[in-house]
Amino acid sequence: MNAAAASTTTRQTADERRDAIVVAALHEFASGGYSGTSTDSIAKAVGVSQPYLFQLFGTKRELFLAVVRHGFQRTRLVFHEAARRAPDDDTDCSILDLMGKAYMELLSDRDLLRVQLQAYAACGDDDVRQVVREEFSGLYRAVQAESGATNEEIHRFFAEGMLLNVAAALELGGKPDTWSLGSLVGGKP
Repeated sequence: MNAAAASTTTRQTADERRDAIVVAALHEFASGGYSGTSTDSIAKAVGVSQPYLFQLFGTKRELFLAVVRHGFQRTRLVFHEAARRAPDDDTDCSILDLMGKAYMELLSDRDLLRVQLQAYAACGDDDVRQVVREEFSGLYRAVQAESGATNEEIHRFFAEGMLLNVAAALELGGKPDTWSLGSLVGGKP
């Protein structure tokens, strides 16, 4: 390798490598869940050895928890950005409306959605449940602080968000304003 080539080659820091592993693990955990995903598949997906994976994260559980935190952090960031921008048109809408629209766009990331659902499913594990509880509570508090909405409005916002999760996971199609519990279970809308 010549000197010019060597100077343009950049090595990732441990933090950059950790971030790359979290992104690769998100896809793997979305597909297989906590129990069904091997650290070997994650290591192969990101191009590192299993020992290096364990050097960075310690255990598979810690890697899963890092992925869960990443997902919630990404959602909080989307909500924060939505709260800071004005509506696309001249319509009058609330900060919760803006957050809801941004969340509907975020749901197009199937891996992020499925990891969220996998995190809830893995709450039989005490450590996972604790992190999911902390992250969900943090998300709730962030929405509350950014929106200034009432407790009832926030309750409805999160209830509708869970309905959106189910509809997106089932790939119902259509638009969220046409979804109903009846259509989800095969009844009349």
